Amino acid sequence: MRLRLSLFSIVLIAACGAGADDANSDLVDIAAPPPIPEGVETVDFNPETSPLPPTAEADTNTSPASTRETKYWGVKDGEALTIMWEDLMPEGSEEALIREYEEFYAMLEKRYAANTTTLFDADPYAAIEEGSEFDFMPQLGTFDTVEDLNGEHVRIPGYVVPFTFDSSQKWDEFLFVPYMGACIHTPPPPPNQIILIRSDPATRVEDIWAPYWIEGTLSTEKTENDLGDTAYTMSMMSLEPYPTR
Repeated sequence: MRLRLSLFSIVLIAACGAGADDANSDLVDIAAPPPIPEGVETVDFNPETSPLPPTAEADTNTSPASTRETKYWGVKDGEALTIMWEDLMPEGSEEALIREYEEFYAMLEKRYAANTTTLFDADPYAAIEEGSEFDFMPQLGTFDTVEDLNGEHVRIPGYVVPFTFDSSQKWDEFLFVPYMGACIHTPPPPPNQIILIRSDPATRVEDIWAPYWIEGTLSTEKTENDLGDTAYTMSMMSLEPYPTR
């Protein structure tokens, strides 16, 4: 079963912030994150329809897959393995995540009903006030990873989430996520759906609302921060625009 973005689109009741201990608190500064531009839409990265980056397109004209000695069919030594976000989740973890969301919303509904005393309170859009006990969204999911991907040279499409916002637009560490606005204006995805990117030298990102192909060496490494804990890290090799037309 493919993990769909609609699973996360229902969790827009609060801004993100996992509430976990911050191992890198000195890196996090989101006092004034930019608003999502009007009219932009997140890309649903689909393995059947996602266009390959130029380097991958060139690879399709090389020697037949049967001559390539590798653990992955169709990928020869030195090439990046193209993956999608569902590939980062171990078998069975999607179903467990759905159950976790269902349990969370059942708990929230129960707490909400217990505090409803008037007809006005029965309107969920009117009753949930910013800063109230109902205005929160924890980071659900697990740190479970696909161990076969540890140490692999991969490429994956997604969105950049910086730890700081300044005029330089250059970062040596940032998060990479499957949908636009994650961890800035919406709750964070599960830890195994966020990659902490390390770039040396620092990478300039012109538009954080645009999708990108990122390529590098993936590692199964747990990190914690105030934006969203991660189950994967990547030593970045390249960042290229993801074509949307």
